[in-house]
Amino acid sequence: MLDQLPSEIIVHLALYIPSLKSLTSLSRTCRRLRNIFIAEESAIFRTFVLNRFSGTPTPPFWKDAACALAARSRALDRLGLIGRFVPPSEKAIRIGTKESSRLDNPTLGYKPSIDSYEVWNGESWADRKEVLAWGAGHQLVMRVKKSGRKAQEQWAVFNDVERPSSYDDICGVHLLEAEMNGKDMDIENLIFGRCRGELVHAALSPDDASYEYKHVFNTRGHLLDQTDLYGNILTAHLDDGSIVFYQIDGDEKQVDPFEIIPEGEGAAARNRYSKLLSPDRVAVSAVKISNALLISTITPDGLHEEREIGTKFLDPEEELRASPHASVSAIAPLNTHALSGAPGDVFIAAWGDRSIRLHDLRSPHAFGGIYRDSIDLSLIYTVHPFGHNRFLAGASGDAVLKIFDLRMTNSYDYLEARSKPQKTGLGYGPQRDFSLFLSAHPSIVTPRQFTRVHQAGAYRGAIYSMSSPSPSSPTVYTGITDGVIRLDFASTDDLTGPAQGWYDYNLDLGVDTGQPPDSAGTNKVLRMAGYERPDPDAVTFTSKLRKQHGSWYPESKFIHNEVVTGWDRRWELQEKPGAWRRPAYQ
Repeated sequence: MLDQLPSEIIVHLALYIPSLKSLTSLSRTCRRLRNIFIAEESAIFRTFVLNRFSGTPTPPFWKDAACALAARSRALDRLGLIGRFVPPSEKAIRIGTKESSRLDNPTLGYKPSIDSYEVWNGESWADRKEVLAWGAGHQLVMRVKKSGRKAQEQWAVFNDVERPSSYDDICGVHLLEAEMNGKDMDIENLIFGRCRGELVHAALSPDDASYEYKHVFNTRGHLLDQTDLYGNILTAHLDDGSIVFYQIDGDEKQVDPFEIIPEGEGAAARNRYSKLLSPDRVAVSAVKISNALLISTITPDGLHEEREIGTKFLDPEEELRASPHASVSAIAPLNTHALSGAPGDVFIAAWGDRSIRLHDLRSPHAFGGIYRDSIDLSLIYTVHPFGHNRFLAGASGDAVLKIFDLRMTNSYDYLEARSKPQKTGLGYGPQRDFSLFLSAHPSIVTPRQFTRVHQAGAYRGAIYSMSSPSPSSPTVYTGITDGVIRLDFASTDDLTGPAQGWYDYNLDLGVDTGQPPDSAGTNKVLRMAGYERPDPDAVTFTSKLRKQHGSWYPESKFIHNEVVTGWDRRWELQEKPGAWRRPAYQ
């Protein structure tokens, strides 16, 4: 009877179908439905994307956008994950000083500041350009990758220091997206800062190995701690505890700050951290001895205090016990989330009690949710929204990267609020609370000139930074000491199944499924490991360690396990609980 309904009603009904798989299955049931779906393809897939992935901006290639976003969401649910290092090419074009010799002999590796973006420059999802840049000590490494019909990859390394030292390390990198480059798409504009206090806007041209300084930002003779950029507003933390604000779109080459937040009174009141939530809103931690988080509005007349979130309101039952350690260490706005409201209204913040809180400035409450890892109690160095309902958090030690689901917090009944997995004959679906170990050491693939100390053994340091090229990208670039790890969220059955050609061409992840994941080479796929984080209230459950195996085409038992439990087939099977153990999730 369905195929006899008017096409307008069929199209309207199709908009309520919950998944892309069900939508495509419906279009294949008969010839008439197939013809209707072909005729109304753009409208159907556009509405699907806007309904199911509201808030995620995409180019208007609606069918491919639906496939890409649904594939990423499915991979996140299954924890389909591919980890690889991003080693700079030894054939990279050198820009600026060709040779340099250090004035010191640093014993510690560099901490990469990362930024990336992608733009679509053709008539399909595959035709796009991705730019990745990070600070590798005193050098700036940049990769420009074009995919689709004009696929190519170009590497460049910039350095303008002849006798570098650790004071010349780059501590902030911000790519200015394509619209800032004007008509010349072969020139990349970016802002970077060095620890010694240099903060500049440079235009780099890998084609002719040239560069030009567009703006120089006055840091008043101070050293530089960190920088941030949102829209046309640039901020810099200086070593005296002050924060300075600049406009980046002016005509003057020498740019003075238009606003300064001075250091607080006393060492405990230093401005420890700040983050631009939008072009006209900033959050600053520890401007007062109470270690409050102060939200201010940026206007032409200066900063105006909008709201203060004090530590005594964060957790009435236990409060933040050690006030000197209660300040915020990382913030990320959720401006592309479906319920975010105006830019800067909703954000996540990592506090010194090792909890990450969701703050909504539209609410009278100090916070709207709490996210905790009851196993790892390290300080959080960086947080990164990812997908339409997840975020990642990088810990200060043990190479731990935590995956959180925004829909599941500890501020309401966990079992009632979470999406319950479907029970089967053998177990449950995967836990969404999971933490990864990025424990491989970068020296295994990174050329020596881009590392300082080649250490043996596993990496046990911090996760310093993260960046995704766009809100629709399946990729997160993650900065660890002396290197960058690329994490791609993609299901193994997507990359090796009947639709492999679509994924290879449109997503262009560079995964060679014809070679074992742990084969040698610069494109080596890491065998990831991690642990399930139990609900803090589930005291009878313990965390379960998991690790990936080394095959793209595993035995049938792994495929069966994927169907039954929902875990991606690259995760090894779990042993059944012993008789003395209480059965837990598979």
